[in-house]
Amino acid sequence: MKSGRNDLCLCGSGRKYKKCCLASGVAPIPAALSPAQLVEARRQAFDRGDFEFIYDSYHCESPFRVHFPERAAYLSYACQQLCDRYRIVDCRILGEDRPSTDESRVLFYLDMYSGNEQHESLELSRFLLTTDGWRYHSGHKIDRRQCPGPLEFISISQVEALADGICF
Repeated sequence: MKSGRNDLCLCGSGRKYKKCCLASGVAPIPAALSPAQLVEARRQAFDRGDFEFIYDSYHCESPFRVHFPERAAYLSYACQQLCDRYRIVDCRILGEDRPSTDESRVLFYLDMYSGNEQHESLELSRFLLTTDGWRYHSGHKIDRRQCPGPLEFISISQVEALADGICF
């Protein structure tokens, strides 16, 4: 996902990366990514510690951005709290709503470790379309044990029915 300085910027502007997103301090996010592809791109960014990409992939009106309005504050937090604490073992898309004109939802499975503790969850994420492409708005996460059985049989409606509580 990283661009060379003289490559065309991944954001789709048509300008060189060094004159576009690199110069502005914004991690380029390809505008053509579908919501499901953005989930995978965010996972890959987490794996390589690219918290700039993760921050920039949030919708500007997301609850996350309300909590972290300043990019630098989040990057400081992420490097101190997230870099060595979490490790993703598996992340796979289980379902995706057909996008409306400006909103889509993606259901995905996440298996990760926090220290030596394994956490399996299902997340139903909401994405909103902006002029720059799809951006992550919010998500409901539930413990995997709430939906036993094979992953391929878990549906968006099942998780939606169980997803009361915290929306982040």
